[in-house]
This record gives sequence, C-alpha cells and structure tokens, in this order.
Amino acid sequence: MVLLGARGNTAAQIQKVLRFTELRENENPGTGRSSEATSDVPGDQCDIPRGIHSQFHDIFSAINKPTTSYELANANRLYGERTFNFLQEYLSCIQKLYQAELKPSDFLNAAEETRKQINLWVETFTKGKIKNLFAKDSLSAATVLVLVNAVYFKGQWAVEFKKENTKERPFQINKTTSKPVQMMYDQGIYKIATIEEHHCQVLELPYKGGDLSMYILLPKDYTGLTQLEKELTYEKLSTWISPNHLKEDKVEVALPRFKIETSAQLNEYLQALGMTDVFLPEVSDLSGMAKVDALFVSQVVHKAYIEVNEEGTEAAAATGIGISTTSLHIPVQFVADHPFLFFIRHQKTKCILFYGRFSSP
Repeated sequence: MVLLGARGNTAAQIQKVLRFTELRENENPGTGRSSEATSDVPGDQCDIPRGIHSQFHDIFSAINKPTTSYELANANRLYGERTFNFLQEYLSCIQKLYQAELKPSDFLNAAEETRKQINLWVETFTKGKIKNLFAKDSLSAATVLVLVNAVYFKGQWAVEFKKENTKERPFQINKTTSKPVQMMYDQGIYKIATIEEHHCQVLELPYKGGDLSMYILLPKDYTGLTQLEKELTYEKLSTWISPNHLKEDKVEVALPRFKIETSAQLNEYLQALGMTDVFLPEVSDLSGMAKVDALFVSQVVHKAYIEVNEEGTEAAAATGIGISTTSLHIPVQFVADHPFLFFIRHQKTKCILFYGRFSSP
C-alpha cells in the first residue's frame, strides 16, 4: 500500500527490496502469469492490468474466499489525520486494489485515543491474538497516516494427532541444553522428501479442505538450523515442496505442541536491505499519497502469533537438487525434537502466509 503512493527512487527501493522487479521479469506472486510485458510504474491509474498491485488484489480475493473448512481472513485499513488532504486517486485505488478504506482520525488532538482504536480493531479482527500492536506513545500529533494489515488463520489438520499419544519428551536446543515439550505423535501416509545436499527433511501436514498446508523443514542435526537458514531461498523451497519432489510415504511423525508470539520493529531491517529513502523526511517521495513535502514512514511494526496443537493451527499476524524419498514399506522417521522451520502456504496462490522458526520451548 505504501508502494502505491511512492514515486521515484523511493518506489524503486521498495520494489527492489521486496523483489517486485524480479517478479515482473518472471511471474507475479501466486498467479503463475507472466508480467514481463507490463509496466508497474506507480502512478498508473490504479495499476495497469496484470501489474503488481492487481496481482495482489487477486491473491487477497482468493485468500478471503469464504469456506467452511477453515478460517482465513486478510484485512487492510488506513487511519488518516482528518485535517490532512490525501489524494482522492490514491484513496480510490487503495479501496479498489486492497479493499482498504480510510478512517478519518484525530492524531493531532487525540493520538493516544486513536492508537487505542487501531489496536482494538486489530485485536478484534485477530480474535484476541494480536494485542497492543502499537505501543503507548508510539503515535503522536505528527502522525498523518497509519496503514494496518491483519491476517487471521485457524485450521484443523486433515488428520488430527490423537491427544492420548502426546507425551513429554526432551527438545534439544543445542549441544548442552534440552527442555521438555509436549510431543505429538502420529503414524500415517504423509508427503515427505529428503534434501541430501542440505541435510534436511521436508514434511507436508495438510489442513482440512486441502487449500492450505504446513511444511516443516527439519535439519538432520540439532545444530543445522543456522546453516539451513543461510542456504534457504524461496526458489529452493518452492522446488522442495513441489509435487515432483514430495512423495507419499508411511511416516512416523513426532512434532511438539508449540505457541509463538513475536513482535518486531522492521525499520532497521528494511533499511539494512536498502529501503532507506522512505524513512527519511528529506528524501522520501510519497507524492502519490499527497502533494506535500516531508511525508515519510516513521515506523513499521509487525506482530505475529501462532499456536500448533493436536487439532490444528491458529495463527495471526498485523518465501531441484539431490532430493530423494524412501521406501513405502518401512516407516520414515520424522522426529522434530530439535530446532526447525515451518511455513503455512495457501496452495492455490502459492503464497506463504506465515513462516517461522521453533528453536526453543
């Protein structure tokens, strides 16, 4: 949504850091359609057909499609200072492409009350899982616009783990330290692969309905997570979890119950990747939002919550070498008793909705 109002070098940096330039050269996110013939220069009337913003519109429409198999919703909202003159074209395009309406707000005289209203909306949308997205005094009279995105997911496993099989087991954090976890167990037919060159296993755990799956990337060694993270790319992950590589097999699965809550200020990370101009009032160019100087992004805040148990997953939040499979007759061991990565993917759009690392109970 910020990119839609960015211009010049500010827009170029955002596109480069988020790798939208590569998407234009290859495929747009989640659609499989080429976009090499398009121009996605911000300023086109609500993004020309098949441009980046239009593709995200298609993705959000697919994600928000009603279903009885699981709960999955994505919402965007803008809170704008009521005395500030935003360009009508920007507001219209944000509504058309991201279904995000502008809620006039009084940052100038009641920033703290507005902060509470924003936090309440996020908390309500995420069923109470994301609280206090913006900390006390994080918004001020100088704030003119807050853009908020919230995602909520709750799904049941296609095959649930039996609670009576869950036992306390040690989880090896490092060479010298372990902690107890409630380890869930199941034996059945799962899609699995071994990535020899990267010394890890990949397991797919589908959710009821088949539209979403969790993928677990488990290093063979309890010290292997750091190296796996360094080597992992979106392209490699896409290859490893493709139907050509994941094969059905009889698998004995051991997976800990876990709950993760995390919060991060993303300014520093985005700046380190090269997205600098948008945070600097002297050079930021957000003239597609309003015809004023010194409009800039003051903070990017992200909070996430995920819980995995025997029934399934609840999550909320304000990316072909040496692959082999084993015999169908002898159960494959997949024992996640040491640090691993996990991803939740929407299969139709191929979008990764949530991802994270479980490294310690």
